[in-house]
Amino acid sequence: MIDIGKILKRAWHILWNFRVLWIFGILLALTAGGNGGSNGSSGSSGYRFNGNNGYRGVIPSTNPTVQQLNNWFQQNIEPLVIHPDQHIATFVWIGVAFLLFIVIVGLLFALVRYPTETAVFRMVDEYERTGIKTGFRNGWKLGWNRRAFRIWVIDLVVSLPAFLLLAVLLSLGLLVFFSVRNGTGAVIASSVIAAIGCAFLFILAFIVLMVVLGLLRQFFVRAAALEEARIGESFRRGWAMFKGNWKSAALVWLVMLGIGIGFGIAGLILFFLLIPAYIVLVIPAVIAAAIPGMAVFGITSIFASGPLAWILGILAALPFFFLIVFAPLTVISGWYKIYESSVWTLTFREMKALESVAPAANLPEPAK
Repeated sequence: MIDIGKILKRAWHILWNFRVLWIFGILLALTAGGNGGSNGSSGSSGYRFNGNNGYRGVIPSTNPTVQQLNNWFQQNIEPLVIHPDQHIATFVWIGVAFLLFIVIVGLLFALVRYPTETAVFRMVDEYERTGIKTGFRNGWKLGWNRRAFRIWVIDLVVSLPAFLLLAVLLSLGLLVFFSVRNGTGAVIASSVIAAIGCAFLFILAFIVLMVVLGLLRQFFVRAAALEEARIGESFRRGWAMFKGNWKSAALVWLVMLGIGIGFGIAGLILFFLLIPAYIVLVIPAVIAAAIPGMAVFGITSIFASGPLAWILGILAALPFFFLIVFAPLTVISGWYKIYESSVWTLTFREMKALESVAPAANLPEPAK
């Protein structure tokens, strides 16, 4: 068994004494982690009608700019809501554009995330082997290579159950749709109950499977990053290491789960405690967000006129605004990611060391 307490203390030491890792932690927090939220409202209450004056728009006002915005919504958005069947082609193009946007953003995030993650693995490993604290530039070089690409492929393979679950849920949805459309009351009720039961079982199995794969991934990706193993070999080596040390791996996972829950609770408390910092950062956030916002507005205004250019400019500015305002939370999240990654890297090193010692211990003693 490995000494988990020693690993946790060493990871804490690395976090506070190897501070260039903080930069990589922030990059991981921005690209590997996901948090955020949205709020809004929908329904007929968003529109204002008046028996005498007619349509008053989404935002009732006599201001010419607001009236122009209301007219734009009335001409371009309202028909999509009232008569969606007449604008199927528009919805298709919107879906294609949204999908392309997601793909492009995902690729950009991957180009940052996987070299960053690989660099963190190798920098911590090198620090443990040699005591050398690699700088940012050399650290990035450690991550920008084939190992990062292999880790990306490993993640694609590990994510395959998610696509399978999506296909199963879509199939169950189609089954319910055709049952409702063509079946009788009894058939509809039985198909709905069966679909809900199957969906529940598949989702439960998916959660268990992804927990196991998430644990195994810690070994797969480090075999690729630290041992320069190819993709197939990374799976074999990672599985062999987990299989030979599954009790220690499960215990580390449980400990990190508890630490993660504690960090989540602390993060929720910090979110409210840092409100004064958010207020202070609003002005620099507005200044920083204005640059990309005005750039997108200027480019869009060449091809489109009216509120569309303003809407796209605002949408381009919002990510930069929130990035600056919530920078303290991003830094804290980056610290946790470096600590968590260091714990698993040290665990991998300890298990590898045990494997190298075990064969030597089993050798027969030389004859006297």
